[in-house]
Amino acid sequence: MKLIKTFLILFLLLTAGGCGYIWGGKDSTLSSQDKSFTPSPVPPQSGEAGQQKLLTEQTENRTVPTDKDYLIGPEDVLKIQVWDNTDLDRTVQVSREGIFYFPLIGSVKADGLSVAQLEKELSRRLADEYLINPHVTITIEEYKNKKVFVLGEVDKPGTYYLTGRTDLLDVISQAGGQTENAGDEIIIIRPQNNLKKEAPTMPNEVGDREIITVNLYRLMRGDVTTNIDLQKGDTVFVPKMSYFYVYGEVKTQGRYTLEKGTTVLKGITMAGGLTEKASRWRIKIIREKDGARIEIKAKMDQLLEPEDIISVPESFF
Repeated sequence: MKLIKTFLILFLLLTAGGCGYIWGGKDSTLSSQDKSFTPSPVPPQSGEAGQQKLLTEQTENRTVPTDKDYLIGPEDVLKIQVWDNTDLDRTVQVSREGIFYFPLIGSVKADGLSVAQLEKELSRRLADEYLINPHVTITIEEYKNKKVFVLGEVDKPGTYYLTGRTDLLDVISQAGGQTENAGDEIIIIRPQNNLKKEAPTMPNEVGDREIITVNLYRLMRGDVTTNIDLQKGDTVFVPKMSYFYVYGEVKTQGRYTLEKGTTVLKGITMAGGLTEKASRWRIKIIREKDGARIEIKAKMDQLLEPEDIISVPESFF
């Protein structure tokens, strides 16, 4: 009897162990599959959300010039440090001829070199005869070489310096933004000889090919196509808002903002149109020219000028 019991106990143990092994094997297989499972990539977003995501990624990945890329020019102020040789540390200003003087090596031409290139040049010249494996670091203390001029309807007109890549919106912001009297356009004057330009240039001093016109409204709304990069010697001019006047037989007499391309017909339309008493054949423009007041018979497709007055007389019949 004891032998039978022992046999039964052994049989049950073996059976349970086998089941455990079988189920354990299944569990192990599932576990292995779980560990090696790689979820499929989420498909790219489409529509507005996807476009916004793509735009964000492009902006984040854009290569932005650093101070090491800045091209040095006359009047820039440089802070030069030589590692482990503090007696050679200097703050120097590049002369109008594009050079400066440095201990041990004398005259150094900096004009046209990037900060990184000048660091290598100084290190090379110091290593030739004086120092073992010198390490030179240069930072720009003052940007004085690349200047632009901002005039007109901004809070702080004046001279501003390009500290690397600088766009139109950057400079307008530095100048405090446009005033409430600013017109709807910004004029950028870019004379062909701007490399030597030391003073602002007005639109009447250059030809049409040297003038760039930007819509101020589109710029402030974030239209990137209008936010152009500025160049050394540019003059940014924000004109005052222009007006014209409509009087006589129109529904709403008064002053109106003069936008580019405004014709006599558009001006009358802005004033609500003609009244029933208006004489459409005797409409005239009153304009100041060379200090004299002149009257011009108006044509509907004629462009208006600042301070023009559209006069609409009453019909005789």
